[in-house]
Amino acid sequence: MNRALILMYHIVAEPLSAREQRFCCPPAEFACQMAWLARGEYTPVSMDNLLDCLDGRAAWPKNPVHVTFDDGFVDILRNAVPSLVRHGIPATAFVLSGRLGQTNDWMHTRGFPQRNLVSGPELRELAAGGVTIGSHTQTHARLTEIAPGAAADEITVSKAELEDVTGRNVKHFAYPHGLHTPAVRALVERAGYQAACSTLSGFNRPEQDRFLLRRLDIFGTDKLWQFRQKLRFGTNEATRLKPLTYYAGRIASRASLR
Repeated sequence: MNRALILMYHIVAEPLSAREQRFCCPPAEFACQMAWLARGEYTPVSMDNLLDCLDGRAAWPKNPVHVTFDDGFVDILRNAVPSLVRHGIPATAFVLSGRLGQTNDWMHTRGFPQRNLVSGPELRELAAGGVTIGSHTQTHARLTEIAPGAAADEITVSKAELEDVTGRNVKHFAYPHGLHTPAVRALVERAGYQAACSTLSGFNRPEQDRFLLRRLDIFGTDKLWQFRQKLRFGTNEATRLKPLTYYAGRIASRASLR
């Protein structure tokens, strides 16, 4: 069965408030998840490898999965990279080029505590540690709510700025807030990216639009059984009843075809 998963994380740190619990994966939990990924049931791959599989340029490994981080919080450098390196797991960090060395001020109005984003030197350290750098615009802009010209600048300038800081080609993009339209998608492709990640859940199969790749949202509150279930079924939500309802639905569907 040819299908690939992309996982989405934000912060790898202990939550500072109840408001951010969903977005903060505790370091011990993240380490446990990465150790489980490395056990062999899934094959961690780079974004380029995943795209090669989707495009038919590479053979499909067993259950390919890629790890991504949105926003570029400095915590991933301290709390995520060691586990990634230990288990040989490739990852991509989607970073805000216009907020290097700043904080998550776009989240403050929603009651989130202040957290630091990677600086230029820290971004280079992240890249040197094997993490692929992708763009998340300059300022975490709501691309569907600003003028087309401003959206184009957020998409194109961020690519150039990140390439200037890292000295590496930036080929991948992630839509801030998961917001996209056909026009925004076209801007991303026109800017020279090879693929873009959405926040739509599910598996990525060969027919999936390369500029609307699906990702599973890994919550900070997820326990290992929930993490495993999300990967098994390709969904954002995990419940004890999920396997039962899933297989009951499969049985009912087959019965209706008889």
